[in-house]
Amino acid sequence: MSAIAGNWIVHREVGDGELGATARRLTASLAHRGRQRQPLVRPGAGLALAAVSACEVQSCIAVSPDERYVVVTGGAAASSGRHPPAQVIARRLADSGALDVLRDVADAVSVAIWDGHEKTLTLSRDRMGQCDLYYTCTAFGLVFASELKTLSHECMGGGEVDPQAVSQLLRYGYIPAPRTAYRGIYKLPAGTLRVFHAAEVRDWHRSAAAAGPFAAHWSLKTLVETRRSTSAAPSLAASVDAVLDRLQAAIGRARGPGTACLLSGGVDSSLVTALLQQQSAAAVETITVGFDEPGHDESAWAAEVAGHLRTRNTRLVMNDASALRLVETAPRVFCEPYADSSAIPTLLAAEAAGTSCRTLLTGDGGDELFFGHGSYVKAMRNHRLVRRVPAAVRRALGAHAARNPERARLGGVAALVSEAASGSLAETYLMRVSRWRDPSRALKAASEAPRHFLESSLHPACRHPAELLLFLDQTHELSEGLMTKCDRAFGAFGVQARSPFLDADVLSLAWDMPFEHKLRPGETKAVLKRALARYLPEHHVRRPKKGFGAPVARWLQGPLRDWADDLLDPVAIRNRGILDEAVVARLWKSFLDGNRKYHTHLWPVLMFLAWDREWNAAAPGTQAFHARTDAA
Repeated sequence: MSAIAGNWIVHREVGDGELGATARRLTASLAHRGRQRQPLVRPGAGLALAAVSACEVQSCIAVSPDERYVVVTGGAAASSGRHPPAQVIARRLADSGALDVLRDVADAVSVAIWDGHEKTLTLSRDRMGQCDLYYTCTAFGLVFASELKTLSHECMGGGEVDPQAVSQLLRYGYIPAPRTAYRGIYKLPAGTLRVFHAAEVRDWHRSAAAAGPFAAHWSLKTLVETRRSTSAAPSLAASVDAVLDRLQAAIGRARGPGTACLLSGGVDSSLVTALLQQQSAAAVETITVGFDEPGHDESAWAAEVAGHLRTRNTRLVMNDASALRLVETAPRVFCEPYADSSAIPTLLAAEAAGTSCRTLLTGDGGDELFFGHGSYVKAMRNHRLVRRVPAAVRRALGAHAARNPERARLGGVAALVSEAASGSLAETYLMRVSRWRDPSRALKAASEAPRHFLESSLHPACRHPAELLLFLDQTHELSEGLMTKCDRAFGAFGVQARSPFLDADVLSLAWDMPFEHKLRPGETKAVLKRALARYLPEHHVRRPKKGFGAPVARWLQGPLRDWADDLLDPVAIRNRGILDEAVVARLWKSFLDGNRKYHTHLWPVLMFLAWDREWNAAAPGTQAFHARTDAA
């Protein structure tokens, strides 16, 4: 994916030389994204822009025919035969406002639009959150970028860590927009835009709602509530045909010369690989990652799939040495803390992809669109059981569970009591996906950030109750977690990762489709399995999936033990003043004493500490923002 950045200096006059240096510095901060780099300045406006890409960087920048607008886009490059999004947007702005134009942009791109007449800067993030866009105001103006590290460079250090953002990391494994790890730096929510005026930027520090206001140019909630309703539902076979047609078209739009696939051997990645191979005259390159621990390794199975599809497969196996090397690399790549253990094998795949391809297709989104996670089924089952428990009993169970909420992670009676206290399907599911059930207990002096996951006013009216789980995962885990993982990991090696399942036409089809084509008795993701059965033998389609998670519990006992011990030093944690060193120490001791399931709690703590050391080691507990003014 290409990346963009900009610095709009509004508080003082700025010379051409300084502005040019700023543009070059922005470009350098994103150099890992690709060899093609394009700085751009608007001297009279005090605006410096930058775009970096592994493909044609010129397609990321466009000027409207009347020269009023400058458009910069980051994200997926335009496929062959299509006009680049920046050019399309720039042409249309002459006749329509930014909001109307951006409503029609289905490409996975972040957008910055400079209006030379109105002197405004509009920032926009794509519909499904595949392209992050961060922003903040400094002592001299507005800075924005595809990666948090660019803002950190421009501000001479990121700033004060936000403990409530840390609470979100401990619960979800990622930090949802609009928060970031730093106070005063924000991330646009998926499907939204924000328009900045010079006066607003000058008065930023006086604004009580600095993160917003946002305007929605697209809404998944609206899509769900306005989807087509037909009197005669299509047959399952017709839905299979429709999925294959839409995916074929999406892959055709996403692929380029030498496009490869990340192949796990599961249904989603196998189907994407099969369809890409069908469109390719030569053998498609596939990359498979496995582990040297049998309970987590699926690489042999994926190799069988590759052999059946006749791809050119590269099989990578993570061992103890590569685990240690990559876990130490992760904080540099993920300039905002990210705590899904699948990031480590993803980095191994990204390294390999960076040496052989520019575009890599993944199966991300298949589970979240077509009801593929086993946790969905368990949440539905448990919620049905919980509804039979009287409200008074649920309240009593909730009070009991609140005394030690984290113990529910160990399973057994504690887990049953905890889930029995939930009051809604969303709450039941939140318990299943939370790393920490009450992350505020791990913090020194901060409450947990509001859990928008549970706000029913944000939930759509669904045809089937279970569809709420798909909506929640698509707006949270997928948009804010998995997409950030792919963007950072593959972007660090100059590779654009694209998921055909998140193509606008596939997404729309998934929500139009009868829910019964996704979940059938004893079978999840039914429509995709039947689609894949047209390309692979039945035993490859129906086998249980292990997932892409790493053997974290064993790693923390073995190759990562010294690394973890060093990060979990109680004195260092106490001096930093964010986490409660006593709570963390007890958890670590309990894990080492045999409660291995606590690795789910420890991993986000470790990922935060490793990130904090990498990016804030020289910083005190608080910092002020300072814009850079040196010419680099």
